[in-house]
Amino acid sequence: MAVIESKRSVFLAQPRAHKPRKSAKPTKLPASLRSTVTQRGKTTIRRFPGRTFHRFAEAKGKQLDYIEFFTMGEFHCFDVAFEDKTAMQFVIEPTFTLETDYADWKTGDWRPIKKWPLIHSQTNRP
Repeated sequence: MAVIESKRSVFLAQPRAHKPRKSAKPTKLPASLRSTVTQRGKTTIRRFPGRTFHRFAEAKGKQLDYIEFFTMGEFHCFDVAFEDKTAMQFVIEPTFTLETDYADWKTGDWRPIKKWPLIHSQTNRP
């Protein structure tokens, strides 16, 4: 005798769980998290409302020789020197206070190692 297969659905003892549908539109980020990204060579500039981040990838992978901070009258700069005899210089406009920290990020959290005293800009005013 031939086996007859039913074309009816078999009801399961337990109903299947429905997967939530993915929304077609991506959710908008709040304005404080939206950024504008600009590439200038290897340098990346990310602009958020009220703040800007500059990443200098030209220094990536280079071995550091030393970092020097120089201040005189109305000229202030950082020199970041590398072992391959190249350097990056950051010149800062007058009237500032510099706060310097050295920290460990290995765990993904900021863990302070050392903190230096505040450095105030020098002026030529009496």
